[in-house]
Amino acid sequence: MSLQLIPASRTRGVTKKRVRVRAGSSSWNTRVLAPSEHSLYADELRRLTHEEQARQQGELVHGIDLDAYVTKILEKADIAVLIVDGHLAGFCAFYTYDPGQPSAFITLLLLASEGRRGGMARSLLEATAALAVARGFDCLTLQISHRDWPAIRFYLRQGFRESGRYGRDLEMCLDLTGAFSLEACPRRYSASGVGR
Repeated sequence: MSLQLIPASRTRGVTKKRVRVRAGSSSWNTRVLAPSEHSLYADELRRLTHEEQARQQGELVHGIDLDAYVTKILEKADIAVLIVDGHLAGFCAFYTYDPGQPSAFITLLLLASEGRRGGMARSLLEATAALAVARGFDCLTLQISHRDWPAIRFYLRQGFRESGRYGRDLEMCLDLTGAFSLEACPRRYSASGVGR
């Protein structure tokens, strides 16, 4: 199964899914924040990132200061959020500020436990992909540890394919133009974490 883009509307700089969805007894939605909204979610983004770093025993983000990394995300990245019952339950931080490049880069996608069911992670990817397409990007790329098999399987189910290896990181790419092609997804980021 490959990722299907959901039509999104553009309202005051915020991309939103048109339909509010119910998963089990929880109501949830996803949307891309306007840059002016980043500060409203800063504390929750930091909390979720620190909780996930602890859950993964320091393997989520390695080799850089976690707080400096989150600050960079808040200042420079686009951020799609998952809201479950009125609370932040996950986010996808991605870079689309260089329209001269064919690829938008997902630097971090994470979910709290309540966001790990019913297509919620997929919904974050759909919001991310919709904005990347709207800004003229041909593909989404990300880097992930080669040992993170649950995440690798998830991305493969969404249509991502391997496009490179950098030490212990695997680069994956999702073609947003149609048929997947490695030529459409050049190796843009190095293992040193450029773009993270």
